Amino acid sequence: MDAELFRKVVPSQCLGSTWGKRNKPSNEHLAHTVRATIDHFRRVASLVVTTCLGDPSMMAQDRVRVVERWIQVAQECKILKNFSSPRTVISVLQKTSICHLKNTWGKFPGRALKNLRSAIAKTSP
Repeated sequence: MDAELFRKVVPSQCLGSTWGKRNKPSNEHLAHTVRATIDHFRRVASLVVTTCLGDPSMMAQDRVRVVERWIQVAQECKILKNFSSPRTVISVLQKTSICHLKNTWGKFPGRALKNLRSAIAKTSP
């Protein structure tokens, strides 16, 4: 899906003068390909946050399994040559709301933590 969105992006829509005018009511049609791409990545980020934090009854060990699964998803995306979604997933896992879950990270298995560190290192610019 990422590749399809990126293929549709019109380079001129990325320019500041066009992009900066997108929020005015009469300009909804401007930068629609860029907006679609950004909306996609916002949905991915929201999904990661919601699955990690959305259920207040979730215990730390449950969150560990969810985070491990997201790391696996990011790794699979990279195998498929999709580099933008893994970066989104890793970025969300590094957000304060998730990385400050001391009980969760304290129960994280060493192997999975190593995978996360490796994924972060490989997605960093």
